[in-house]
Amino acid sequence: MTTGKRIGWIGMSVLVLLAALSVQIVASVVVVLPRAFMAGAQAAMNGQDVASVTDNLMGELGSIMGIILVIVGVLLLLVFLPWFYFGCGRPKITGDCVRRVFAPRTLLVVVAVSVGMNYGINCLLQLVYTVAPQALENYQQLMENAGIGIDGWANAAAVLLAPLGEELIFRGVAFYYARKAVSGMGNPRAEFWIANCLQALLFGIYHMNLVQGIYAFVIGLVLGYLYQRYHSVIPGMLAHLVFNGMSALFGDMLYAWIPDSAVWYALIGTVGLAMVLLIMVFNGLKFADHEQNVA
Repeated sequence: MTTGKRIGWIGMSVLVLLAALSVQIVASVVVVLPRAFMAGAQAAMNGQDVASVTDNLMGELGSIMGIILVIVGVLLLLVFLPWFYFGCGRPKITGDCVRRVFAPRTLLVVVAVSVGMNYGINCLLQLVYTVAPQALENYQQLMENAGIGIDGWANAAAVLLAPLGEELIFRGVAFYYARKAVSGMGNPRAEFWIANCLQALLFGIYHMNLVQGIYAFVIGLVLGYLYQRYHSVIPGMLAHLVFNGMSALFGDMLYAWIPDSAVWYALIGTVGLAMVLLIMVFNGLKFADHEQNVA
């Protein structure tokens, strides 16, 4: 494959990211703009100043952020489900795929990887917060504004819609183009890891903040591994669902037993991520070109 073609396939991967961000922006504007216009008109009639209007609007946006996230999630599915099917070789859910994906061993791997990532990442985040709380101020404010763990709409978006949409976008479409970009190098394992790093990087950028971007990159690498290992986006969707569900729905309960100590956070965080790495190593990888178009 020529260098130009490789750059073209990489460009297609980046285009996927830009399309996903565009859907987010358009959906947000469509919901917010009418409300902003109405708030501005009402303020003009009541003689309110600009600062008061802005404060009121921001407060109102906080109350509907969960609904915005749900709308974004649905729109992403409407855009990327057809893109995944028609643009990525029309992948099919075969009987062999179902048996492989829903085998007890596979589900055990998915759950173990999800739990390990969740404890690993969240404990290390808590370690950073314990040592340098100011480093996570913006991230914590972002989570509070999104309403995840508090608002029912936000939880539905995070636990159900995000795993479906983001796996189609990054492990489905973007990874497909990334693999095209590195195909023919002669080393399937190297091809996989280069493509996997590219889609994970795009997944990190998609979150649009440094803290989430870093740990989303790590999560993206693991979910890309699950795709390659089982030749399906479904294990990644399940793992993503478990990971987000643990944080959004059961975070306080799952972490209540951990002593509030930097040492404990460092230990449990390291053990969690080490467990994920060991599972990936011992569970191995499979490279079979004829299985790449299986959903």
